[in-house]
Amino acid sequence: MKPQVQRIRDLTIVRREGGRLLVVGCDSSASIGNKPMDVVQTPPAVAGYYAARVAVMEVLSVGAEILTVIDTLAVEKEPTGNEIIRGIHKLLQEAGLTTAHVNGSTEDNFVTCQTGIGITVIGEAEEEQLKLGCSQGGDCIVMLGEPLVGSAVLVQEASQCTLGQLQLLAAAPEVHDIHPVGSKGAGYEAELLAELNGCGFQPVPGIADKLQASGGPATAVIFAAKECRISELQSRIGGKMEIIGYLQPCTAYGR
Repeated sequence: MKPQVQRIRDLTIVRREGGRLLVVGCDSSASIGNKPMDVVQTPPAVAGYYAARVAVMEVLSVGAEILTVIDTLAVEKEPTGNEIIRGIHKLLQEAGLTTAHVNGSTEDNFVTCQTGIGITVIGEAEEEQLKLGCSQGGDCIVMLGEPLVGSAVLVQEASQCTLGQLQLLAAAPEVHDIHPVGSKGAGYEAELLAELNGCGFQPVPGIADKLQASGGPATAVIFAAKECRISELQSRIGGKMEIIGYLQPCTAYGR
């Protein structure tokens, strides 16, 4: 049987014979580092950490186990590339992974004056354990962490959803779908989550600005769960949780 390939969210799902799925996520980062033409000036290790964070969180959010992280770096290996890789290793340590999970390439033929980073993450999951399309009408949509971008990411670390918190969410059976918040904002992810579950998204009043704010390197996630479970999840997982809306059955929208 040929593998079946499906694109869902920012992930590629490869269904293979035997029920095990490959889950592939990727992300890129440009002009963030310490080279002369970088717009956001920051140490390369920090740039590597946050570049890897997005794709790692995408794969972890559906309950997959990470097999490998591939870095394609548009910089020289020494010193910039090695510093970026050090930041990637720091992130993987936080996720309980080892350096054996990492492979990649650098640019050593030409001098670079701007930082460019590409990350691909490959994970594996059982079909029945996948957190995709598990929500239903009546679930509330909760945001954990704050959407941040640019220099705000570097100065507001305490406001971010941590990898450990995401892993706890992914392991919690009462948590349904989880979406990291990217550059299009929490509102976009909430609408997408609703659509993937055959529902509509009804935001709570007064948070339009927060729903549109860029989440940059996945500094926040949204997830679906029954409202009666949120208080217990808050006490167990920690971080700042805020209900941003509810899933409504499509019949409520005349669909």
